[in-house]
Amino acid sequence: MAVDPVQRIREQEHETPLALNLPETLARLAALPPSVEAPYLTASLDWRPLGNAPGLRPTRRQFDELAEEVRGRFGPRGTAYDSVSADLDRITTYLDDELDPAAQGVVIVACSHQGVFEPIPLDVPVASDLTTGPTPSLRQLARVVEDYPSYAVIVADQREAFLWVLERRTWQRSVEVSGTDYPRKQMQGGWSQRRYQNRADERIEAFARTVAEETRRAFDEQQIDYLIIGADEIMATNLLDMLHQTVKDKVIGTVSLAITASEQDVLAATEPLVEQAERQRELEAVQQVRDGVGAGGKGVAGPEETLTALQTGQVMTLVMDDDFTSPGWADYTMPLYGVGAVPAEHPAGGDAASLVPVALEDELVRLAIQIGADIEVVQSAVPVGAEEQERIPDADEAPPRAQAALELDALGGVGGVLRYALDAGQPTADL
Repeated sequence: MAVDPVQRIREQEHETPLALNLPETLARLAALPPSVEAPYLTASLDWRPLGNAPGLRPTRRQFDELAEEVRGRFGPRGTAYDSVSADLDRITTYLDDELDPAAQGVVIVACSHQGVFEPIPLDVPVASDLTTGPTPSLRQLARVVEDYPSYAVIVADQREAFLWVLERRTWQRSVEVSGTDYPRKQMQGGWSQRRYQNRADERIEAFARTVAEETRRAFDEQQIDYLIIGADEIMATNLLDMLHQTVKDKVIGTVSLAITASEQDVLAATEPLVEQAERQRELEAVQQVRDGVGAGGKGVAGPEETLTALQTGQVMTLVMDDDFTSPGWADYTMPLYGVGAVPAEHPAGGDAASLVPVALEDELVRLAIQIGADIEVVQSAVPVGAEEQERIPDADEAPPRAQAALELDALGGVGGVLRYALDAGQPTADL
């Protein structure tokens, strides 16, 4: 019987000033009460420094310009103006004095009238924008969660292994497994070559089994979307044999990584695989919507049917183009939502004064979070290669779109995968 080669198992947690548990943050923000009298202000900023000047953030001036435009829209006095002005001043102070320099992006939700100020510093950039509305705009955060999933990487040789757990671009946790050296092959009085090889194989299998068990424990303890293996062929083969099937199903590829690989080495080797897996998952989600549309199916498409299905809690996955926009309206006292301009008369016989305009895309995301639905924000842009960058496009030439976005465009830019199929006589969800 082979001796257990494992000498030490050590766990380490990584402390960071940046936000990690974004799903929990999203749920909390989606549960905030609507504020019609004074709006929520949602600021999202790409906070990457300019070149080698860490103190120079190009979007800082852009925020000031957006802030003045927003302040002017609500001025010069009143409840909404006072709340928005206080929010803009508080955000300015936070950006100048409190935001950690390690942040690459930041989203801030504020409403002085409701006593809300929640900054979310991020390790990834976000598109810069400043919006106001009766509820927070959560699209940017939802997209960060979807585009940068939590994933794990096993970096291993036949004596040592590291399990890296990364959330977005931050090392969150690691598990180190250290083992003994190979049994020595002696010239005289030692094992035969076959016996030596059998002991060596047994040792590798035992070591791989322990690494696989630690990996399964990590997957059981937290939500991890993908697993990537960085090991030589022998170790990778043994790990794949030892991994529990629920973990093995999440393996998206193998990479070449030295046991001494740094965090940056790990990110550089693994991020392309994760991005590829995300684009494939988006395409599959769009195709689920497409194939499920119609009576007896598990899909709805288009703004109206998707909104209806969300209001009835039928949606399992909201699928939306990253550039989808549409006007909408809401009566938060009921609550009731609709697509298009605010109607002159209340469609449910309520008080027409309670109807307010909303950005439909924001309400779709908020409703999806409230009912616990997954969200797939489909990336519309296609990565541009070196040759395309050098070519000057025609003035009327539209930028290329990803296949998933093109297929979702044909369905209205938004749709949903349902929790259960619609009845034959129920082509759309009923309110």
